[in-house]
Amino acid sequence: MDQGIQGMLPSKELIEKVRRSWVDVLGTQDVPTDVSFFQSGGNSLLLVLLHGELSKLAARALTLEELFRADTVRSQALLLMQA
Repeated sequence: MDQGIQGMLPSKELIEKVRRSWVDVLGTQDVPTDVSFFQSGGNSLLLVLLHGELSKLAARALTLEELFRADTVRSQALLLMQA
């Protein structure tokens, strides 16, 4: 990620929006903000669904590669801050 963005923190509201997207895609209520999407029960097909959900929140198109690299709720919220 961009060095200038790394020192910034996403808002609680943005983190909650990303967390809710994970809840919808994973079908669970327990989604920690610093645990990998794949460790939380996600897989590549669910990542595609999450991509669709998060793309609605972004000002630009996100790539699947970006979501694969930013694999926690918190890191995806940071990614959305860049979008």
